[in-house]
Amino acid sequence: MPAMAGISTIQQLVTLLQGQGVRTAYVKLLSPKQDNEKNQIYLGGGLDGVTNLFPAEIEVRSASESVAKRRSSAGKPKLEARIDFAWLGGNGARYDAPNTRIIDYFQYPEVRMSGFLSGCEDGPPALRRRLQAEFGQRILVMGTAADGKVVGLVLTARDDALVADFPELPLASSKGVLRVLTVDGPAGADPAELLRQELSAIVQGGWHWSRINSRGVIQPFTGAQGGGYTLEALLGVAANGHKAPDRHGFEIKSFSGSRISLMTPTPDLGFQGRSTFRVFMERFGVPGQKGDGSLRFTGLHKSGAVNTKTGLGLRVTGYCREDDSFGDAETVAVELYHQDTGEVAAGWSLEKLANCWNAKHANALYITFDSRNGENGAEYRYSRSWVQGRGTDVWRLLRAIDQGIVFYDPADTIYADGRPKVRSQWRINAGQLPQAMSLLYAESATVTV
Repeated sequence: MPAMAGISTIQQLVTLLQGQGVRTAYVKLLSPKQDNEKNQIYLGGGLDGVTNLFPAEIEVRSASESVAKRRSSAGKPKLEARIDFAWLGGNGARYDAPNTRIIDYFQYPEVRMSGFLSGCEDGPPALRRRLQAEFGQRILVMGTAADGKVVGLVLTARDDALVADFPELPLASSKGVLRVLTVDGPAGADPAELLRQELSAIVQGGWHWSRINSRGVIQPFTGAQGGGYTLEALLGVAANGHKAPDRHGFEIKSFSGSRISLMTPTPDLGFQGRSTFRVFMERFGVPGQKGDGSLRFTGLHKSGAVNTKTGLGLRVTGYCREDDSFGDAETVAVELYHQDTGEVAAGWSLEKLANCWNAKHANALYITFDSRNGENGAEYRYSRSWVQGRGTDVWRLLRAIDQGIVFYDPADTIYADGRPKVRSQWRINAGQLPQAMSLLYAESATVTV
């Protein structure tokens, strides 16, 4: 990496990150002797939102055979999150590190970043074990750019005056080691507090006309998604414009109604996983109640119960509720099965669920809204209380499914004219939102203003 002028102030660092479109950055003070003999960087004692901080492709790896470390046991799942990563130069130039990944050693448990120098044309020399003593204290900074690329840089005591006067930053989670730097807010501020202040102003503003932020241009919006788009616009978030979380590291979800949709991964196992959607519907779909010529596959399916209409039950395989343990990764899945024949109608592999849930981000906030027809169209008003959570992972999701708090509620349809609609919905009851958040996130709270 070409020599660059050192970074002297936090504003210089923020300006560099802003140039990449980074909204929230995560910081790790590196240990004097790196973190282990494999030149990996320790990111925490469990996933709890580490991989969800960045866009990533999750891969299930072979089970570990190590039993040497404390609390380790052979045969437990190991996940790797491959991230599209590049090191930043002082002028904003990027140096791709194509083999970067975050590994969840679930059996220890530990999460480590690895491969960040492999295949990189010119990575930070301060991360090379044989050279690191020359640089003194080192600080790793990472964030997601506007195009979805994860970018990072290493500040060193030798080259960057900022290291000697680096601000105290809040932890991304109470049990983690990563700290959070709000790029679009005051450095050192708590992201949740910044979000509380901004939402409070919106709530106190009463009714808001329906709008959408389309690439920075605010314009009226008509449609069923107006409640969500309006809140995003009021927070300065462009609709579908960024792979990173919406605001201050949080994914913002507004909702009305009795059920909240969490994700829509299509099955990759069972009959539906190996068949076309049309073939699946011909086998498991039922005629529409109104005799409209459609085929529908609907109904609430919860773990431990059988849907009387479809005859299908839901279960989490590879998980033991009694001792809260997961088996080998290949055995972990969610299955929709027939209670009489045992046939698996649809299933979701660990890898499929991990990838879908990883896209939901580490931190989330859910807020209800009311709607009405105003003089110029739809208007929305947001609740004075909301529920927020920090730190999540696929293991928490699987536990919530096993307990029946997260359930499958599909709305699959083939209309009379042959048009298909695939809607593989995983949802929660709005009335159970606080309970669901406490299961899905390491930390959750209800905030009232």
